[in-house]
Amino acid sequence: MANTLKTAGTIMAASLAIPIAGLSGLGALGSMLGWLFIKGNRTSGVFLFFVIASAIFYITFRFLINLQKKAHNLVIKTNEETNFKFDKSNLLGYPSPVFFAFDRENRKMASFNSVDGSSQIYELSHLLAWQVEWTNKNRMEVSGMGNQIDGTNMRVPAFQNTTRRESFCLAIEVANMDNPILKFPMNERAANEWCARLNAIVNG
Repeated sequence: MANTLKTAGTIMAASLAIPIAGLSGLGALGSMLGWLFIKGNRTSGVFLFFVIASAIFYITFRFLINLQKKAHNLVIKTNEETNFKFDKSNLLGYPSPVFFAFDRENRKMASFNSVDGSSQIYELSHLLAWQVEWTNKNRMEVSGMGNQIDGTNMRVPAFQNTTRRESFCLAIEVANMDNPILKFPMNERAANEWCARLNAIVNG
């Protein structure tokens, strides 16, 4: 139970770490540039903001580095113990502590948990299917100027209903009756790249 809670907590922290690191890094850089080049910004408040933003960036960056180190070490250890060749440079699910790695040469795949150091090896046939999924969101957006208002030179804006694709993920189907579909949230480009990579691993 303790390991389950620790894993869940680490998964949540990992999902927040990248955006927090990005925002805090930008905040630290912006405040430093403002301090250096704008005299009116040379205040104790700006300096304090820089210190806090830098500290948050450092903590989250070190957290991500440690996650990566644990993940790579776990894959290397498994390779040494089994003589397989799981690719530590392409980890499906990272930076989550629960991720997958693949050994194309030996037709193996493995799930890893870098929190408790566990791993489970499967035949590559355990992976049944995969696809990119997303959510369609409808929005009303300004499309230009519409009809002229009678008696004036003014025009009302025209609106149109547009559909945008959001919340991309890679969905994989595995031979597990209890949990047959696993979803990995990522941006559109990464999802398409992983879909192509899995095609190469399984069918190449």
